[in-house]
Amino acid sequence: MKSPFYFLIKSKGNHYNNEITLAGQKMIVNSSVAEHMHVNRFAEVLQTPTYYKGEIKKGDTIIVHHNVFRIYYDMKGRPRKSPNYFKGDVYIIDPYQFYLYHDGENWYSVDDYCFVKPTEMEHKYLHEEGLEENTGYVTYSNKNLESIGIKKGSKVNFRKDSEYEFEINDEKMYRMSTRDICTILN
Repeated sequence: MKSPFYFLIKSKGNHYNNEITLAGQKMIVNSSVAEHMHVNRFAEVLQTPTYYKGEIKKGDTIIVHHNVFRIYYDMKGRPRKSPNYFKGDVYIIDPYQFYLYHDGENWYSVDDYCFVKPTEMEHKYLHEEGLEENTGYVTYSNKNLESIGIKKGSKVNFRKDSEYEFEINDEKMYRMSTRDICTILN
């Protein structure tokens, strides 16, 4: 089975990540399908589109939009799978619905996306004055940013409200576009 226009994917793990382990005890952090922060965003590529000539291949892991595996309720209150659902555990997605891929060795940003790890507030004064707000280190750059000298490890400022939170390799990161990077700090 191959699509001319869409990537065919399946979820890696459950569709929702509703439990955490804290001090050796499992705790449910989400009892609703409404909270997008707990929707799984990891998927395995089953097939690439017929037209596709890029680096992503069958078996790669990709990071997808939170609505791909999300359950919602229709007007009559019935639970429904996302519009991306195809059959079984197969989902179809457009190329703009994923942002990062792993080829078995490394993570790579897709197209114009990048991932920035936010800085920790070092001093209460800095936080109160807003001096470290919207600041982070580029973790996964892209070709456009690299062409202007912004690469992995670059400290940057980014536009307010441009951050879209992900957890990758147990680290909080923000997905954003190239145009969201405002200044280079190092």
